[in-house]
Amino acid sequence: MSVNNHDVTVSTFPPLILEGSKQKPVLVIFWSQQCPICNALLPIIDKIHAQDEQAFVVARINCDTEQEIVNHFGVQSVPSVFMFVDGKGVDGFAGEQTEAFISEFINKHTPDQILTLLQQGQTLFAQGEIEQAKQILLEALKLAQSDTDLKGTVKNENYNDIKLALAQIYLALGEFENASPLLESIPMADQNMIYHSLISQLELAKQSSQTPEITSLEAELESAEKESKDEMPIKHKLAIQYNQANRNSEALALLYSILLVDLNYEDGETKKTFMDILATIEDAKLVSEYRRKLYSLLY
Repeated sequence: MSVNNHDVTVSTFPPLILEGSKQKPVLVIFWSQQCPICNALLPIIDKIHAQDEQAFVVARINCDTEQEIVNHFGVQSVPSVFMFVDGKGVDGFAGEQTEAFISEFINKHTPDQILTLLQQGQTLFAQGEIEQAKQILLEALKLAQSDTDLKGTVKNENYNDIKLALAQIYLALGEFENASPLLESIPMADQNMIYHSLISQLELAKQSSQTPEITSLEAELESAEKESKDEMPIKHKLAIQYNQANRNSEALALLYSILLVDLNYEDGETKKTFMDILATIEDAKLVSEYRRKLYSLLY
């Protein structure tokens, strides 16, 4: 059972509900094992709670055993549900209700977790805690992407703000290949001043990372592809240059294309370079993706 999901007794009522609701909202359910509606209601509430366990606490009061609490609140029927905030009951309902009604009831009194994570990430970024901010915003992005309508469109109104905040972090970390797709996905209606500023930063970053060595090798690779010459030595050299310019996604993609053809190319030197890059970069998602690809080749 979740730490935010409790069966309440007389002794635990004050700390869990009266004091606990000063920290986060507490949904209090008066129920009875003899009540079919109660037995149908509890799994619905547990399902909604499981979707966002940190937003609120569930407290169940069994009316068959906790008569003292029942009498104190004058509960006349079950199920009876109350939302406690700051030590006080602020809203409630009784009887059978749909899942949609219960979700809306809870949402009225609980903070938007996605917005909270966005604000936390922005605060941490402003404080210079960039890596921690990145992880929080990635969590916010994942939650937002899971909230879609029947057409698969993300419903959360903070979705594009999260992408902009995350793109800003990627630019600060020099992870330009991660910032670019986020900015490309911002719709016209949300292309505000922050967006245009980030686009400018990205363009400058790309220009500064496009060294003469990279330009020369890219041209050499393009020529080799057209003339059906051996591309792999050029790819290896270009991957090293990409890595030095912090363009690690492009570097790994090139090295992997070599390993697909010859796992032991250059007596294993390409594989060693590939693994060295994985060991030194901090992009956990990128590392995980290419570790899986490498393991699929090895095993």
